[in-house]
Amino acid sequence: METTTTTTQSRALAIPAGAAIVLFVVSGTSLLVWLHHQTHGVFNPVQIGLAFFLVVNVMIAWWEISLFVCQDQIKAEYDAIAEPYRGRELVAVAEVFTRPVPILRVLSLSEWTRVWSTYSLFDPGYADRRSFGYNIDVGNGFTTLLPAILFAFGMTFDLMPARVLGIVGIIIFWQMFYGTAVYFFQFFNNGRHRGHRTRDLLLFVGVSNVLWFIFPILGIATSIQLVIENSYSAFL
Repeated sequence: METTTTTTQSRALAIPAGAAIVLFVVSGTSLLVWLHHQTHGVFNPVQIGLAFFLVVNVMIAWWEISLFVCQDQIKAEYDAIAEPYRGRELVAVAEVFTRPVPILRVLSLSEWTRVWSTYSLFDPGYADRRSFGYNIDVGNGFTTLLPAILFAFGMTFDLMPARVLGIVGIIIFWQMFYGTAVYFFQFFNNGRHRGHRTRDLLLFVGVSNVLWFIFPILGIATSIQLVIENSYSAFL
């Protein structure tokens, strides 16, 4: 009886996964922008854009760590949904973002495995430890989480000389851009796109990865400015 009550209470304190994602991104970005405005008295479009992207990247990095830690669960989920959702991949995507996530488990790695098992409907490599996509994303998760947080707050709080933060930025933003470019190449080179409607690929694979083309370019350009000027003027 006690277990049943606890489970019921947990479900009552749940929110849709999509709402949890939006809440994290909006609140994280808003906090960084507010801190910057309180510190420097300005709303800077470069800082706002990079703050948004870095918050998203921190969330994705957490999921990428989940990809490593919970790979067996992801593989089992993928095997269970591969046939039932064949040709209905976007239905599975919608279910991922509308399913309830207990508030007390929002940061649990195992709560986000469905992101990867569903993505595997488009790219089975994410259910395979031997694939490039799996390994590059696991690597990104462990190596970009802390630098992304450092850069996000470093734009506001002069944590180090601007030139040093610029070097950190060049490293992480280039890593993001290069990894995404190579991922797209292997996706099409390995024929992962075959059997999927163009619309579905654009809506899910394209939209979910295009940020890692656009914002890393902005990040690299801004980081180069930090190195050359050894100044935080890019954010003022």
